[in-house]
Amino acid sequence: MSRKKITMQQIANTAGVSKYVVSKTLNGKSGVSEKTREKILFVAQQLGYFKQTEQQKQDEVGKDYSAFVIVVIPERGYQHESQYWGSIIEGLSEEVSERQCGLVIINQDQKIEGMIQTKGLLGIIGVGRISSEKLVDLQQFNVPIVLIDHEEPLIKADAIFTDNYDGIYKMTSHLLTLGHEKLVFVGDTSFSKSFFDRWLGFRSAIEKANLAENSEDLKVEIPYETSFSNKFEKWVQERIDGDRIFPTAFVCANDDIASKVMKTLHQFSFRVPEDCSVTGFDNLDISLYTNPPLATVHLLRELLGKRAVSKLIWRKNHMPYPAEKIVIQGELMIRASVSAPK
Repeated sequence: MSRKKITMQQIANTAGVSKYVVSKTLNGKSGVSEKTREKILFVAQQLGYFKQTEQQKQDEVGKDYSAFVIVVIPERGYQHESQYWGSIIEGLSEEVSERQCGLVIINQDQKIEGMIQTKGLLGIIGVGRISSEKLVDLQQFNVPIVLIDHEEPLIKADAIFTDNYDGIYKMTSHLLTLGHEKLVFVGDTSFSKSFFDRWLGFRSAIEKANLAENSEDLKVEIPYETSFSNKFEKWVQERIDGDRIFPTAFVCANDDIASKVMKTLHQFSFRVPEDCSVTGFDNLDISLYTNPPLATVHLLRELLGKRAVSKLIWRKNHMPYPAEKIVIQGELMIRASVSAPK
């Protein structure tokens, strides 16, 4: 068995497992599930860690993974650090496995050419915000490209989105029905297309209710970064010091932001939902453990991944057709963080 200069750490990063698990697999030791073992051996094969005959590959891997899909993520660890993205990648991984294909995950800074043997490549799925430069570069492989929660006008690619507009529109409409008239949207609309679409859904519901007289009072535009809580605290303090009308409902771009908003409101002795209602989006685990439990929009995140794979396979046989955008609706989860205004 001849080996190239490919390390176990590179295989671990690409397969999304630890170096220890890779070592056990490549050395034939027990304690690794069959599914994980197959995945690691396939990745090692594609990276050129070893050379084998086609029969040896089938004997060792257990399946003929001659066809495979490349998943591109913004950065290393993306699928592990975020429940949202992790669930999406888990869904597409399951769908790829059901179709008896292989899967290789890379971050957008990694080069495919010279690193991965592209024979048998079915297509490429981008998860999240991939740079325009990277997506343009990926066109050279002449395979279908499907983007999840992102779109790029410079290339031909199908896109899979949750119905961000509709989800927030319905949540905002629910708050309006309860009697709220002083609502604000909290989120960085430049952070992602999803955040922007959620803002549009909020704005449309407000306009329909004829409550959009002063657009500046409809949005709390704070960069979605580690300093968010500190900046939101400053916003609340300025609102109080200026003796300005305080919102009775905060419609947040996602659950993470909503949990931070709720925590800050508690610090200023605002009661949720008696003084302020708070809503999120995504229905992450955190939404059940806030105090009180967070009203949010439930998404079938795994379905986004599965749908992306099925679209990729369909596109493989229908390349001349125009690119399509698929939108999957969410479901309102009304919990104790919302009530009628006092």
